[in-house]
Amino acid sequence: MADLYLYEDVPVLRNKLGIQDEKALDLVEAELSRASMMLLYEQGFDDFSPAGLCAIHRFLFGDVYEWAGEYRKINIEKRERLLGGRSVWYSNDDDIPRDLEQAFAQLRAHPWKSYFRDEFVRGLVQCFPLIWRVHPFREGNTRTVVMMMTMFVEHYGYYMDQELMAASAGYVRDSFVMASIDQVSEYEHLEKILMDAVCEEPIQYNEDEIVSPPQEKPCSEKYRKYQKEPYVPEPHYQREDR
Repeated sequence: MADLYLYEDVPVLRNKLGIQDEKALDLVEAELSRASMMLLYEQGFDDFSPAGLCAIHRFLFGDVYEWAGEYRKINIEKRERLLGGRSVWYSNDDDIPRDLEQAFAQLRAHPWKSYFRDEFVRGLVQCFPLIWRVHPFREGNTRTVVMMMTMFVEHYGYYMDQELMAASAGYVRDSFVMASIDQVSEYEHLEKILMDAVCEEPIQYNEDEIVSPPQEKPCSEKYRKYQKEPYVPEPHYQREDR
């Protein structure tokens, strides 16, 4: 089946800007979505539901795609080097509403307010890969899920180190992949970075960290350990509570 989201003559996503070069579209989309993330974070958000997920996607990508905030109408797969070229088994397009509702039902079932930080992080690690695995949109799923997870963390009184998550975007996506492979899912990689990123006190950023693109930021040890190439899964040794 032809991909109805692509231009007919070039394998690039149809977009409001008329860009037909894949690299150029990636750059523009990244900059616009990053600015939208900052604006949404400032405004606040607390609709943790399938409709809320669509609203975040529309907010982040509405300037680029006509279909922003709408469930995809085709099945998709993405070759993953961590899976030997195989794809995570994303939801069939007809099953997206059902699968998302089930994933959010799992999210609602946790007693989040009663959790201490480490319990809270383990709950995130169990719930948000279920949402990510549905992959309800044609593009922009990881950024949308991570944005909702950030707002969810802060809704419950914690703070997300957004600069760490942004600078470690490759690791974050890989960790969602590893947490979404059925009976052999590995959750420790996502848990590892969230144990660093979810904090009980506000994060103090240096001014140059705020204004610089993620790839140009000063690379502290906290950042370096999530930027190894190629990515090699490492066991997560539970650190002591602060």
